[in-house]
Amino acid sequence: MTEAKQIARKHADRRNFFLLVGLLGLAIGLEAVLFQWSLFGAEVARTRLLVQLRSVPFGWAVLPLVCFVLASIAGILVQRVEPDASGSGIPHVKGVLLHLRSIRWIRLSIVKFFGGILAIGSGLSLGREGPTVQMGAAAGDGFARMFGAKRSMAPQLIACGAGAGLAAAFNAPLAGFLFVIEELRREMSPTTYGGALVAAVCADIVARSMAGQLPAFRITSAEIMPLRALPAVLLLGLIIGFLAVMWNRSLLVTSNAMARVRRVPKWIQIGLMGAVAGFIAWWMPEAVGGGHSTAEWVLNGGCASAPLGWLSAILLTKFVFTVASYASGAPGGIFAPMLLMGSLVGAIVGRGIGAAFPSLGVDPQAMAILGMAAWFAGSVRAPLTGIVLMLEMTGNYQLLFALSVVSLVAYLFAEQMRDKPIYDALLEADLRRRGIDADEQAEARHVVFGIQHGSAVAGKHIREAGFPPGCLVIGLERRGKELVPHGGVVIEVGDHISVLIPGENVEHALAVVEMCRGT
Repeated sequence: MTEAKQIARKHADRRNFFLLVGLLGLAIGLEAVLFQWSLFGAEVARTRLLVQLRSVPFGWAVLPLVCFVLASIAGILVQRVEPDASGSGIPHVKGVLLHLRSIRWIRLSIVKFFGGILAIGSGLSLGREGPTVQMGAAAGDGFARMFGAKRSMAPQLIACGAGAGLAAAFNAPLAGFLFVIEELRREMSPTTYGGALVAAVCADIVARSMAGQLPAFRITSAEIMPLRALPAVLLLGLIIGFLAVMWNRSLLVTSNAMARVRRVPKWIQIGLMGAVAGFIAWWMPEAVGGGHSTAEWVLNGGCASAPLGWLSAILLTKFVFTVASYASGAPGGIFAPMLLMGSLVGAIVGRGIGAAFPSLGVDPQAMAILGMAAWFAGSVRAPLTGIVLMLEMTGNYQLLFALSVVSLVAYLFAEQMRDKPIYDALLEADLRRRGIDADEQAEARHVVFGIQHGSAVAGKHIREAGFPPGCLVIGLERRGKELVPHGGVVIEVGDHISVLIPGENVEHALAVVEMCRGT
C-alpha cells in the first residue's frame, strides 16, 4: 500500500471513529437523562411518603421498612445478577481500561440503572454521577462490540463513553472531556482527545435538549473573592485537603471491613443501609440521598441564617452515612456527596472567618463553591477537572482564580500526606479482595498498559525497565503501529505495551500499573 493510500485510510478510520463516538454520545445523553428523571421521581415519592407518614402513628418505623425493602431489591440485583454494578463504578472502569477487569455491558447497564434508582431513591447517601459514568463506559463497550470496532479502539470508546456520562450528568462537556484525559489517564493522541470531546458534546446536547440548558446548580452569582480574602481561601484548602484525606481513608477502611463480613449477605447489608436512611430521613432529610437539593440550598445562601451547629451536624451525618452506604456495596457514586460536604465546609469556614475578620470580605456563598472544588481535588486528585466542573455547574466564572488556588492547596496537601487518589485506591483494594480464582492460578494474564508522562519506564529499554519477575512484554503499539518488543526497544510516552503477568500474582499487576503510571 502506498503512503498516500495509508494516509487516506488513516483519515477515513478517524472519521468513522468520530462518527461512532458521536452516536455513542447521543445514546449516553439519552440514558443519563432517563436515569436522572427516574431518580428525581423516586426522591419525590420518598419525600411525599415522608410527609404523609408524619401524621401516622409510628410513621417513623414505616419509612425505614419501606427503604429496607427497596434497598434490599437493589442488593439482590447486584449480588445475584451483576456484582460489578456495586459502588461508584469508576474504579471498575479504570480497571477495565487497564485490562485488569472485564465488562459485561448489557447486564451491567440494566442492574446499574434500576439498582441505582432503588438504592439512591431509598435514601442511601450516594450520587448518580458515578453510575452514569459506568453506564457510559458500558455503552462504549457495547458500541465497540456491535459495530465491530478494532481491538485497539475498544478502550477509547469505553473512555469516551465514560466522559460522555459525566458530561451528561452535570451538563458539563468540558469537565467530561478533561475527566477522560486527567482521571482515566488516556494518552494524548488526536483520536483520544478528539473522540472524548465529540462524545462529551453530543451527550450534553441531548441532556440540554431534554433537561434544560441551565447549569446543574441553579444559583445566583457569588461575589468575586477579593485578594485580601486570599488567606481565607488558603485556609479552606488546607482544611478540606485534610478532610478529603480522612474521607478517602475512611472509605477504604470501612469498605474492607464490610467486605470481610461473610455471615451477613451483601443484599441484607445494603437493605440495612436503606433502613438507616429511613431513620435519618425522619429527623434529618438533608443528609440522605445524593444531596443535590441540599447543596443547591447551601449555594443559594440558605446557610447564611442556619445555625452552625445544624450545618455541622448535617456534615458529620453525611460523612459517616456516605462512607457506610458506599461500603455496603450498593450501586451509587460518591461525586454528589463529596460536593455537598465540600459546600458545607466552605460555608461553615466562610461564616466563621467572616464573623472573626469582617474586613476580609469573605462571602460564605463563594466559599461554598470553592469547598466543592477543593474536596474533589483533595479526594479524586484531578484538580483541573474539578475546577472546570465547578465553573460549568455553577456558572460562576469570576471565581476561576480562587477555585484554582483552593484546588491547588487541597491537592498539594493530600499529596504531601501520601494519600492515594480515591478511585485508584478503591481499584487496588478491589483487585486485592478479588484476587484470582483457584482454577485461574495457572493461567497468565494478558494486560495492556498505557505509558503516561512521568512513568518510571518511559525512556528506558525494555530489558532495563525493571518489570517484576515473571512479567513478559509481548507487544508494543506506538501511534497505531505494532512494533516487535525486543529488549533493545526504548519505551516512549504514549506507547501501549502488552504484558503477560503470572495469574496468581495480583501484586505484580499493580506494580506494573504503578511503573507505567505518570507522576
